[in-house]
Amino acid sequence: MDVLPRRARSAAGKGRRGPDHPDRDRPDRRPSDLVALTGRTDQSGPPGRPVAVPAGRRLPTPSRVAAVSTSVLVGERTDLLRAVESVTAALTTPPPTTLAPMHLPARWSTAGAVLITVDAAPAVAELGLPARDGVHLLGTETDAADLCRWSAPLGASLVVVPRDTPVLGRALGGAPPPEGARTLAVVSGGGGAGASTTAAGLAGAAARDGGRAVLVDLDPWAGGIDLLVGTERATGWRWDDLARARGGVGSLAGRLPHGDGVDVITMGRTPGVRLPDDEAVDSVLAAARATYDLVVLDVTLTPPWEQHLARAGTVLVVAGAGVRQLASARQVALRCAGEGMDPRIIARGGGPGPTGGVDQQLVAETLGFPVIGLLPHDPRLPVAAERGDPPWRVARRDWVAACTRLLDTLEIRRRGTDR
Repeated sequence: MDVLPRRARSAAGKGRRGPDHPDRDRPDRRPSDLVALTGRTDQSGPPGRPVAVPAGRRLPTPSRVAAVSTSVLVGERTDLLRAVESVTAALTTPPPTTLAPMHLPARWSTAGAVLITVDAAPAVAELGLPARDGVHLLGTETDAADLCRWSAPLGASLVVVPRDTPVLGRALGGAPPPEGARTLAVVSGGGGAGASTTAAGLAGAAARDGGRAVLVDLDPWAGGIDLLVGTERATGWRWDDLARARGGVGSLAGRLPHGDGVDVITMGRTPGVRLPDDEAVDSVLAAARATYDLVVLDVTLTPPWEQHLARAGTVLVVAGAGVRQLASARQVALRCAGEGMDPRIIARGGGPGPTGGVDQQLVAETLGFPVIGLLPHDPRLPVAAERGDPPWRVARRDWVAACTRLLDTLEIRRRGTDR
């Protein structure tokens, strides 16, 4: 980058020596007068354009120069590189420096953390580097055999993404993205269980309590959650606009459709609608976690969208009151548990009264999973959904209060308020 001011460049251009000038081979400045921003004292830089600061000109202070990470990353597998990128997008520390295995020995003893993707493990092991702390081997659940095989030769701890995203954040030396209590995934335990309405109710309860909440639609076949909360005419970014987001998206505040204190990222309904790929979802969720106090995901179990359940700290399965609905909810919860998640149940009442004829303890014993709360039956909600009225605005007080109690149980209101 040429750091000379515009007027200095102009003057330098006018003073260029022609081919016949007697002093054309004499440099304009002594090497000691030239300082590259990279810390080098030579005149190397982009071809044909030395990176230099003239003598007497004040150099940028360290605080004005972009920080350089002391961590390094070795490997080429795209999904793992994306996982690291999505984490660093939410950190205050710079991303790790990417190296080829052959260049790793020069940084081995001085690097902060060394991240090795599982595809590069054999090449790094062949280098025979001495043991050191802070080496991490990255892979996914499907790489379990290779991770176990190469962990000991490399002396590396295992980081399985996306499950170990907080561990990855700590390894990179910054605060990890707040996956845990700040990200909820709500999934239906069966047809008509009311998962989308429940997700909207939780986001609305957080907003009513003064928190910043965003409702994220990860069900492309449900018609768009903006219709449920009445933001279909609101301006702002939708998944159509974010479908190819990469890296750090930045703050989402003020950029999304908004209604009654809740921001919404919704699927589109236009012909040829673009669906977000995995990298886009990672980038947008990292930005959402950095922007809001609560991120609520409305997720379908249809592949490949079900994989996004693992990106949440808490998975909530909404169970209806009927026998078949409870049986269906149990199957969904078992499926989530089989993927390494810790699902919790929200039971829905099926009739009038505070419990709607549902015994919360009996539901827990039947399903074999903890029931964290009960949402009473509210006949207003189906009508509100057709009109596009947000459920937290029109529902009965007991239903709204139940959503608030759920957040209290999950300790989310307290975290959002204290932030």
